[in-house]
Amino acid sequence: MGEKMKVRVKVFGAPSLALERKEMTIELAEDATADDLLRSLPVNKDYVYVVRAGVRLGSNAKINDGDEILVVPPIAGG
Repeated sequence: MGEKMKVRVKVFGAPSLALERKEMTIELAEDATADDLLRSLPVNKDYVYVVRAGVRLGSNAKINDGDEILVVPPIAGG
């Protein structure tokens, strides 16, 4: 079995309503991607963005040990 890493995750907006906590630390495989991270959370991955250091990540972007990740819904205004 591969190594595990810890990632700090903060969930914002409507997706956070399905969670007990809006901030958590989760363990992922060392080769995890943004898509893997979303699959580990009870959120609809089609309606959220994964953001690291202010940059939206693609689904295949590698997640790194110790990252702080934001999970946010798209925002529209007018």
